[in-house]
Amino acid sequence: TITWTYDDGNGNTSTQTQTVVVDDTTPPVADVASLLDATGECSVTVTAPTATDACAGSITGTTTDPLTYNTQGTYTITWTYDDGNGNTSTQTQTVVVDDTTAPVADAASLPDVTGECSVTVVTPPTATDACEGTITGTTTDPLTYNSQGTYTITWTYDDGNGNTSTQTQTVVVDDT
Repeated sequence: TITWTYDDGNGNTSTQTQTVVVDDTTPPVADVASLLDATGECSVTVTAPTATDACAGSITGTTTDPLTYNTQGTYTITWTYDDGNGNTSTQTQTVVVDDTTAPVADAASLPDVTGECSVTVVTPPTATDACEGTITGTTTDPLTYNSQGTYTITWTYDDGNGNTSTQTQTVVVDDT
């Protein structure tokens, strides 16, 4: 409340009061119209976006959603901008964890496995995946060969996220 006093200079005064109301009714405005998707192959960690408020200035978004995602999938984060004066606005951000890289074989080429009467492959080869670590090769080919000849085993490395790579290994049964 402001009290105004009017003085005519001759000893006569009168007063009047005026009420002043400061009321922030405008919510913060996000600094970017649309948040970019946060993407990664194995995990994603996001940082809070900002908004600008006419009274409070720069506002950092808050959320109850996780800031780090380690599981393959698509997620939505809801950010809230609060100016501290009862005004809020929200904005969503998409998070995508999508492994698109196949495992890489640990050996550039696999050695031939040889024997005179028979051959049994006892140790499957391995590959390394950026997200899953060590991957052991699997095959639908036999691991034991008892007949003379040259055979090819195709090993598959599957990271479990839809990415596979293959590698071949030669088996030779040759009675010398």
